[in-house]
Amino acid sequence: MTERTPTDVSDDIRYGGKAIDDPAWIPEFLADQEAGVLGLVDDDTPHLVTQLFVYDPEAGAIYLHGAQAGRAHDLVEDGDEPNATFTTSEKGRYVPADEPVNFTVEYSSVVAYGTVDFVAERPEKRRVLQRFMGKFAPQLTPGEDYEEMATESIDRTAVYRLDVDSWSGKEGWKEPDHPDAYDLDGVERDDGGSDDD
Repeated sequence: MTERTPTDVSDDIRYGGKAIDDPAWIPEFLADQEAGVLGLVDDDTPHLVTQLFVYDPEAGAIYLHGAQAGRAHDLVEDGDEPNATFTTSEKGRYVPADEPVNFTVEYSSVVAYGTVDFVAERPEKRRVLQRFMGKFAPQLTPGEDYEEMATESIDRTAVYRLDVDSWSGKEGWKEPDHPDAYDLDGVERDDGGSDDD
C-alpha cells in the first residue's frame, strides 16, 4: 500500500515563522504523541473529546477508540462521515518578555481536518487495536503478559477512523540555554488576585 499524504496547509498559518516546512515532520510528530483532542459538531455546539490515538501513515488516518455509547459515538453514528478536526501538542518552558502580552510558551502542535467514521470490519478493528497495544504497551507480549484480544472485546469497542484531508504543523522553541525560559516546577505561584480584593 502506498502512503496517503494529506494536504499540508501549514503555509496558511497566520504567524508564518512558526509554520513547519518539512513534509516528514507532521507524521513523525503524530507518531510520537500520545493523546489528542477530537473535535466534532453537535448541531451548532462544538464537542471535544480527549483520547489516546495512533496515526497510520499508509492510510493517512488517525485512529481513536472508545465505548459504543456516549455523545461522540452518537454524533459519528448519526452523521454521514461528519467533518471533524483533531489536534495534539507538546508544551515546553514558559518564556517571559518585557510586557505580559508578549509572554509565550515553547510548543509544537498539529491540527488535522477530515471526516470521521467507524471502522466496521473486525479484522481491521483488530489490526488498529493491536497497533494501540504496540504503541502504548510495547514492553508487553500478547499471550504472555496479557490475553489475546477476544472477539467479544473487539465487537464491543468503537474504533474511529479520521481520514485526514489536510493538516498543519507549527512550533516555537528557544535554545536550551535561553536565560529566561523556565518551568513552573518549583516556582511559587500567585493566584493573580489584587491586594485591593
